[in-house]
Amino acid sequence: MLFKVLRLATFILSVFCSQISWAQDPGVADKFEVTYGINRSNQSLLNGVLVTNKNDPTINITYETAKGFASIQNGVGLWLVRNDQVKVGYSLNYMMGRYATADTRYNGMGNVAGSVAGYAWGEWQPVKDAVTVYGNYSNALRTTNGALAQWGMTLGVPVVSRVNAFIDVSRYWANQRYLQTYYGVTSAQAGSSNTYSAYTPTTSGTLYSNTLWGAMVEATKDIDVVIGVGKSSATGLLMNSPLLDRKTQTNATVVLNQRFGVN
Repeated sequence: MLFKVLRLATFILSVFCSQISWAQDPGVADKFEVTYGINRSNQSLLNGVLVTNKNDPTINITYETAKGFASIQNGVGLWLVRNDQVKVGYSLNYMMGRYATADTRYNGMGNVAGSVAGYAWGEWQPVKDAVTVYGNYSNALRTTNGALAQWGMTLGVPVVSRVNAFIDVSRYWANQRYLQTYYGVTSAQAGSSNTYSAYTPTTSGTLYSNTLWGAMVEATKDIDVVIGVGKSSATGLLMNSPLLDRKTQTNATVVLNQRFGVN
């Protein structure tokens, strides 16, 4: 499974870095950032977790050096490429589980254990601070959890001093094992839930698409405030699951991104 992750990382490199030096850029500074805030959604379609209306905390801690990185989002790993335009790394990360207590709609469905996962990710900025192309691939070491991937693009444009508008579009893909574990319903689960009919996904595919519009305000030289509103839309493949009761969900987010000096 880790071999599959490394193969994907190599593919990302061949696409993003064909005309860029593979050597690390010694001029790229170390980074320590903390992102924290609140996300409000009416239904989560992410990671097979359904939640009722509530405010969910958002946090990510990122530390980068010339050799490697550690973050909540990308795990702990090493660089393959790191310069001003391109970052590509591979790591060990964590794939979230699912718990019946999170939502009454999971009554009788049991829990899905989380798993350590092999992880590869890449980020390319062909236009610095204006265009970012990104992607990641996570393959759980617990084989039943399967594999999940994301790819997308962020476009930013200055509005007035210290204010930039942006739009981010992305897609999520999962293999058949992931779909079965998080969105499928076995015969035993159907009998225990007394709500859902059995459902067995037979193929891999795109789960849903995301669009987020927003603005980033430079509050100080070390703190940015990001405000956004967006929508997630499930594909027909995902809507075949009896666990989902709507095609789209809206969300709003407010986060602060704080940078700290690193020697």
